Amino acid sequence: MTDLLDIELSVLLKNVEEIDYEGDEYLTLQRAGALAFNDLFETFTNEGICKDKALIALVLVRLRDLQVRDYAMGLTNKENIEMLWKMWQWLLSITPAGYAAPVASLFSAVNYEMGDGPLASKLLEQALSDDSTYPLAKLLRRVYAAGWPAESFATMRKELHPKVCAALFNE
Repeated sequence: MTDLLDIELSVLLKNVEEIDYEGDEYLTLQRAGALAFNDLFETFTNEGICKDKALIALVLVRLRDLQVRDYAMGLTNKENIEMLWKMWQWLLSITPAGYAAPVASLFSAVNYEMGDGPLASKLLEQALSDDSTYPLAKLLRRVYAAGWPAESFATMRKELHPKVCAALFNE
């Protein structure tokens, strides 16, 4: 049964429209990706899983977009970090190759912030094995090597997340 679900997710991933940054609809697609992430996180928070494969596929494809990825990263706070940890762990476990770099990188950042540097580094290696050029994984590797304090993530989110939201939602 799991293999059938994996096949279904793989098919759905291929059917999600990529963002054309030259077209007029890129902001609409980015916004839809951010809202889909909200829906996924809400469903996971309430049910401990998400069975909506189309929603999962949309989120996985949209997390490849810088704005959507940064939006997802910016939602982390001390109240929801443990639930996000669980969601990232679950999502990474079902994410097919070629889509794992953003998920593994975001999961890595949560682990680093929670004080688990070894797991954070292992997740970066997983991200880079999925996409050796993935910019966030490369950036996080430098951040970890420099020994940035975990608290710096919360500070950066506080500064950057409102800007990401403004860009996505014209707030």
